[in-house]
Amino acid sequence: MASKIPYNNIFDVLKAGRDAGKSADETVSVLILLGDDADRSHIDALHGAFLAERAGGLVSVRPLSDPTAPDAPYDIAVIASGTDTEDLMRAVDQLASHATPCAILVRSAVCGYDFSHLGYQDYEPEVIAAADGETLLEKLAAWIIGASEKGRAFAANFSFVRPAEIRALITACAIQNATVGAINLIPGSDLPIMTANQAKLALDIAAAYGKGLTLSRVPEVAGVIGAGFAYRALARALLGLIPGVGWALRAGLGYAGTVATGNAIKARFESENRLGRSAETALAMRPQADRTPSGVLERQG
Repeated sequence: MASKIPYNNIFDVLKAGRDAGKSADETVSVLILLGDDADRSHIDALHGAFLAERAGGLVSVRPLSDPTAPDAPYDIAVIASGTDTEDLMRAVDQLASHATPCAILVRSAVCGYDFSHLGYQDYEPEVIAAADGETLLEKLAAWIIGASEKGRAFAANFSFVRPAEIRALITACAIQNATVGAINLIPGSDLPIMTANQAKLALDIAAAYGKGLTLSRVPEVAGVIGAGFAYRALARALLGLIPGVGWALRAGLGYAGTVATGNAIKARFESENRLGRSAETALAMRPQADRTPSGVLERQG
């Protein structure tokens, strides 16, 4: 009986799935300020990255030289400043007054700014140095996940944030399951808890891709439960071969198994996305006559 998944764990998973879906549906607002001589590669990277995939991603792009204070609170602000220090300081001062997390993009780590004179002791903008667009987006995504409490919503809206959010979700769940495996006060009690945690992880990852709790998610959850029993069987086999280190084996398998499961779920969604993009491309390439809705043809007849 110890290997069965209790009903309260199932209800917890379903509730977590609903909560994950709601968090992905949250509105996220981004302010981007561009200096007149901002780095071109940075501007191009921002332009491609902040194309929202959902209605909840709101992006406002303004010149850094605009003296108007932000007219609404933003979740984050990104500044590609160039060499205009005066306008940069003014903008940071305005953002600090709203406690808006702010990232300043520079091409080299040699570029340094001193914001101490602004008088905001608990506010420090993040300076992100990157010589190319790909590195910039990787660092910017990691910063967004750390600076905002809306990681899943950012991931659902802006695909470049997704790897950082999923990596954070997998790591947090893996650490939690490693702890569960190491403690294991009641023999067999670790499996239901670990499996429930991994099922929640599957739904969290689904939310990061903008996919809610629907029947289409059943394969992911079922796969997690199957993987949980497989890891448990492996743990028992190893315990028979190496007695006396049960807590370490359970902790190690809890961590490694969760990472493997999380990455497998991520790969599944990436495959779905690629198939979806391929279908959209194929549809766009079909002749216009082939894409006429069947209802229109019937009415014409």
